[in-house]
Amino acid sequence: MLTKLKNSTEVIISILLGLFFIILGLFILFNTNAIRNEEIPVSEDKIDTILDLINAFFVEVSNMLSMMIGGFPIVGGILMLLFGLGMFKIASWIRTTTKYDVPLTFFFLGLSLVLFIVTTILMTSVYGNWAFLFLFAFIIHWLYSIFKEYLNDKHRKEHYMIILFFYGLAYFFTQNSVYSSIERTITPTDVLSVNLFLAIVWISSYMSLWVGVFLLKANNLLKKPVTDDGEVLSRLNKKRKTIDTSKLDKYLGFSEKLYNFRNKVIDKVKNFFEIDLPSWFKVSYLELILGILALFFIFLEFNNRNGVFVEGYFKLSDMQTIYEWVNLFIALLLAVLYIYFTVMVLFRKTHYHRQMIIIFALWLYVTVSLYITLFKDVELSLFILPFNIFLVGVLTPLLLISIFKEFKGANRNEKDRKV
Repeated sequence: MLTKLKNSTEVIISILLGLFFIILGLFILFNTNAIRNEEIPVSEDKIDTILDLINAFFVEVSNMLSMMIGGFPIVGGILMLLFGLGMFKIASWIRTTTKYDVPLTFFFLGLSLVLFIVTTILMTSVYGNWAFLFLFAFIIHWLYSIFKEYLNDKHRKEHYMIILFFYGLAYFFTQNSVYSSIERTITPTDVLSVNLFLAIVWISSYMSLWVGVFLLKANNLLKKPVTDDGEVLSRLNKKRKTIDTSKLDKYLGFSEKLYNFRNKVIDKVKNFFEIDLPSWFKVSYLELILGILALFFIFLEFNNRNGVFVEGYFKLSDMQTIYEWVNLFIALLLAVLYIYFTVMVLFRKTHYHRQMIIIFALWLYVTVSLYITLFKDVELSLFILPFNIFLVGVLTPLLLISIFKEFKGANRNEKDRKV
């Protein structure tokens, strides 16, 4: 069953995208007056039930959509419905034939870019013009996904590090912007509602990109075909030409300098103390210990916020508590994923890149939280100050270990090469 679903991923994604646009179209048509009129403020003190909370989310979505289609909500809703129905037709084409694969490749790649551009425009309602940094980071990610096979796979770690750097830069400046305005022109409800809707559109954009890249590679586009036989080029066989990437992106092999610096520091430390590491020692042991320690303190903070919900005096109008709970839950989830991927690296020698991505995201999350606590006059910090400082102190070594950890692939054709 799982194999069948996996082999039909591109079809499933097309159907999900169709459902998303149909639901969005229906929402627009049922809320034309709210979208056409001026922005409706959300009164947090009037949120007493779950229905009030859901209604507040839809009000925020209406406010965002009014930026894009405020003058023509009916036309926009009808177009969304038609586009959603069209995605079902595209799903049937992908399921039954490879005849339209080439135009569909460019369609999905273009759709992913358009969706992210729309996401960025909507993000400006909360993050201001700093939201365009996310668009810049996504374009780099988008181009990388398309031309990935033209890059040297020995430098894959450096590629991910560059992409993460630009996403991290965008996250820092957008968070700095929103916390400069929160509780003055922006409320926690605004941020929660907008982020939830943007996450849905963002995921849709990445799903579209995945299908576009899948069709791109399956049909040998952007490179000379192996043969003129159309069936060999078909995604049904998934046979693609490989190219020599050993001389490509030679300027991105900067990890070698990091490894040399690491070796010099380690040698100097060992010589100074006249000691050597025991033969049984593995850096993954240290990663596990520090990772579990970070998970424990994140769980303590999350449990403190979670305890508020079970106490009798909690009210849904306390959006600050809900905002903190959601963000701490995300931090807890990242910590759990880091432990999981570290175990996979230790015992199966796989998932190194995923471990690096997760620890970067968690470190950035906690470090920006500390920055907000110290330099912004708001009371929406995720952790109490001692915990926050401690977590940054624990996660920073884990990030440095990930950066300086050498990654050697035993087989360049493996999907997830070994450490």
